[in-house]
Amino acid sequence: MDTKATGRDIILAILENMMESQEPLLYTTLVASHYDVYLNKEDHERLAGIFPRIREEARRALKEELIRIQGKGRSFLPGLKSSSPKPEAAENDWYIKFHIDEDGELAPGDILIDSRLTLPPQKEYGIGAKTQRMVTVRSGGETKRRRSFEQTEPASQGNLAKLTYVDKDGHRQEFFMTTPEIAIGRGGRTEYCDLVLDGIVDISRQHLYLRRDENTGEFFIQDVSKFGTTLDGRKLSAKEWVRMPPKATIKLADKIAIEFESV
Repeated sequence: MDTKATGRDIILAILENMMESQEPLLYTTLVASHYDVYLNKEDHERLAGIFPRIREEARRALKEELIRIQGKGRSFLPGLKSSSPKPEAAENDWYIKFHIDEDGELAPGDILIDSRLTLPPQKEYGIGAKTQRMVTVRSGGETKRRRSFEQTEPASQGNLAKLTYVDKDGHRQEFFMTTPEIAIGRGGRTEYCDLVLDGIVDISRQHLYLRRDENTGEFFIQDVSKFGTTLDGRKLSAKEWVRMPPKATIKLADKIAIEFESV
């Protein structure tokens, strides 16, 4: 029997993502209000005519589930209050959009939910607000989860390093590293990258990480790819942090060269 995603499956997947995306603060626990739903092309085309109805019922289900989990933390003894922060939606409404999986990562029946939750700025660390992304993928009765954070305001420390490379169209590009750690690769719906390199399949979806030690100011590189990374011509061992010089050439899978320079 052919596997296919149903409207009910989509609504349940959105609810599951909402529960996974909870972020406790001091007095409240925030849950995401924005949900992007990605489907295989066949499922998207089959369900497109009832997306408004699925969206309507998903909003109702989100509201009812939020009320339910709010009630779970209440104390009914006089004079006592629940110690659990009260769950609240981050915004006043629920925003749900449906998309075709253009990357071809989802099989018929798979459902990927990508939610976004903007967190308050962490001023004590001198950085701006961050957006938390919770990606859940329901496939074959199992759910995979991945939480990541994206900088949504410029970092106060400014540029930390400059990366220069030539893109697939032959154009020279510059990317400035403004956060203490970044991911570089082809990216994808389930693999977030700060610097996305398009067009070459030998480049892994997450190929390598760069980080800066905030105490010493030194930079380190870690290879997490399938086809390898070299630093100034030396092949890196997989998943091992290696100290970098102030200037270096990073080569990904012997395909793309990135000129690194700390600033």
